[in-house]
Amino acid sequence: MEAKEQNVVEAKRGHASLATAIYINYAILSIAQILISQYSSRFQAMWSTDLRGISTVISMMGIGRIITILFAGDFSDRFGRKPVLITGMVANFVFLVGLIFSTNMLMAAIFSLFLGFANSFDDAAAYPALSEAFPTKSASMSSLVKAAMSLAQFVLPFVVATIPNATVTLVILSVIILIDVVMIFVSKFAPQNTNEAPTEEASSDAATAEATTQTTGVHLPKMKIDGISLIALGFTISFTFYVYTQYIPNFGSSVLGLSEVAAKSLMSWYAIFSLISVFITTVLVTKLKPIFLVILYPLISVVFLVLMVMFPSVIMAKVTSAVIGFFAAGGVWQLGLAVLTQYFPQKKGKVTGYYSFAAAMTYFVGPFVSSFIINSTASSVLEVFWIDIAVTVVGVLLATFVQLRNQKYKFN
Repeated sequence: MEAKEQNVVEAKRGHASLATAIYINYAILSIAQILISQYSSRFQAMWSTDLRGISTVISMMGIGRIITILFAGDFSDRFGRKPVLITGMVANFVFLVGLIFSTNMLMAAIFSLFLGFANSFDDAAAYPALSEAFPTKSASMSSLVKAAMSLAQFVLPFVVATIPNATVTLVILSVIILIDVVMIFVSKFAPQNTNEAPTEEASSDAATAEATTQTTGVHLPKMKIDGISLIALGFTISFTFYVYTQYIPNFGSSVLGLSEVAAKSLMSWYAIFSLISVFITTVLVTKLKPIFLVILYPLISVVFLVLMVMFPSVIMAKVTSAVIGFFAAGGVWQLGLAVLTQYFPQKKGKVTGYYSFAAAMTYFVGPFVSSFIINSTASSVLEVFWIDIAVTVVGVLLATFVQLRNQKYKFN
């Protein structure tokens, strides 16, 4: 009995080490994602390019993510969380070291692909690993990933001001990643394919699953209905805050007539409340079912988006930025993922890949659709925000649909 209790304690310690290492990894990953833009002038000089070239290098991160996200999830389920997570971290290391030795835009663009790879493999392994290690706290543990990322991105501008040499920062981040790889290597991972919530897709025989439902009265989530709805929800959640962050400066300058500096400052409200939301949401998910928050948060977001578009003012823009940061970007995406992996535990890596792929598509669809509409006029900017509102409404409807079906299932 004592040996069993000792094993439980050791497992908890190992899982705590795992969670810490994952959060450190995502902190570095989030820094890497905006590092090029933060050191833009430095990299322009290093690579003999301009802002357009910098944008091209950054866009390669999204391409790298798109081409790997789907099979990364399958690899996670087949080969295990640890090797896939380490693969993602090594890819991040290659990106960081690659930038140090890049002498032109082409080299930098190639290495930027590796950050996209890192993002895919990290998502496919880290979220399922947290879900398996902390089955009763899956939503809150996943939300803390967002906290680590928000905190790191909040700190980075101060780091840039203190260390103006991008090469020094890249070396420091590379060393931290290597140390974190060691932490992941020695950490204990929970067993995969737990039976916390069996689904119809987990059964090899659909008829057997149907018979089980009839005899036990237990209804099981369906991938073709519940799964697709949640994956689409991942897209709408990401669309809401991504389009907002890309075009709120345009709203400030074109619609409100603010100076460039004042228009960009609207993002500070978004960033601060995004960080605050993570901690509050982490507490709320211990009191409420995650799916309730996935309905409530986008609903509040869409109300304030409508108010801002219909009654534009500086105060309304600041309040809406805070609301979008809190309710759209503060961890609600992770809550949707927690529900999805709870529904389909035997396919955590695969469904995480699908969910992340839907979110990654936002980075292409949002700017692509907006490019046909937006220009320097106020009316065109407002049209873009109406599109954001429409997609957010679809998200609320999808979340409501998922919750209505959730009521007949035997787990939260």
